[in-house]
Amino acid sequence: MKLNKVLLSILVMMLVFTFAVFAGGDDEKKGKVDSSIDYDSLSMAELYELAKAEGGTVKVYASTTAASSAIRRFKQVYPDIAIEYISCDNDTVASKIELECDTGNVNADVMMVKDNSGEIYHELVLYDYISVYYPKDVTAHINQASLKFGLPLYATFNPWYYNTKMFPDGCPLKSWWDIVEGYDVQTASFKNQKWTIYTKDILGPSYASLWCQLIVDADDMAKVYEQQYGKPVEYTYMSKLKNQAGIMELPENNAGVEFLYRFSQMKMTELNDGDGVVDAVDQSINGPTLGLASASKLDNAIVYGMNVDWVTGINPYTGFKGFSYSYLVKGSDNPAGSRLFIQYCMGGADGQSGCYTAFDGYGNWSIRDDVTYEKNPKSMEEVKLTEPEFDKIYENYPNVKAYWIYWRSLATK
Repeated sequence: MKLNKVLLSILVMMLVFTFAVFAGGDDEKKGKVDSSIDYDSLSMAELYELAKAEGGTVKVYASTTAASSAIRRFKQVYPDIAIEYISCDNDTVASKIELECDTGNVNADVMMVKDNSGEIYHELVLYDYISVYYPKDVTAHINQASLKFGLPLYATFNPWYYNTKMFPDGCPLKSWWDIVEGYDVQTASFKNQKWTIYTKDILGPSYASLWCQLIVDADDMAKVYEQQYGKPVEYTYMSKLKNQAGIMELPENNAGVEFLYRFSQMKMTELNDGDGVVDAVDQSINGPTLGLASASKLDNAIVYGMNVDWVTGINPYTGFKGFSYSYLVKGSDNPAGSRLFIQYCMGGADGQSGCYTAFDGYGNWSIRDDVTYEKNPKSMEEVKLTEPEFDKIYENYPNVKAYWIYWRSLATK
């Protein structure tokens, strides 16, 4: 009996191992990817023929509602390709994909999601949960710097908003340092805070990553300060730096960190949604007010006649280009159908052969050099956006979050 139990245990282990091999292999083992096919070079017509042969349902996990509109258009053009839109929260879609892949129960084929902190690239792409599709006819029309971490659908950003009635001559800020005006370097606190501040989800990837990028560009931040105030920036955060290896670490004498510390000491109101932030800026009941929210909130503000606009053109830059990316999920049973949908969303070879304009909206810019989105009131150059450095943002992101929580606990209530 004891021997039988041992043999049974060995048999179970062998079955588990066998399942792991077949469930954990590459696309060709789990799905229908043909390694002899150069998918990146295929046209939409060629992908269509392959997709029809696959016969499955292309399932799209997306955090942008514009994907739903894109799928409706796709169905009209390709009625014999089954496709399904599954709305996902940007904060939970990554763990959902990981779970599906780890258990061998892959449901998704395409993932459309923002990646402002570099987490998607570093934790899903690099660990082979998802892969990047670079259709050659499409990428020929995209700046190569924007392709480093994936195939972007469009660019956006997360701006500060100001009240246009209070400041009719335009943006009242010259640089990021104007936001923390009223900071006293002697007491390392605010005596006369100029701006009433409203924010949304200050530690979320879309916003915390801003502080990470400013830390990366510390030399530029220091240069801007000296040009604006005629003296070097004083580093008042050094006595509040409590670096612990592997827990929270930020560099010394860094102008980006200095800005973060000063900002953390401000009195501010954090709201649950961006609409509330924009509404608070419109009312500005406590004097000059700034609000941090997504760029798309300008749409409703214009519809309802609010006195708000984006802060733009500040030094060293207003923000970085935040991209919404399209990825292929490893293990998909619909490799051609997935790629066809992504190409369709990107507008195909000429930018006009799909539904690229479905993503045109306030706060979104085309990343193609042959297509211009019409709804945005300003160009990326006017706003003054920089390319993100997600490798460094990803390194700083957990440290920024940890220090923000610590430094906020020190702020005057």
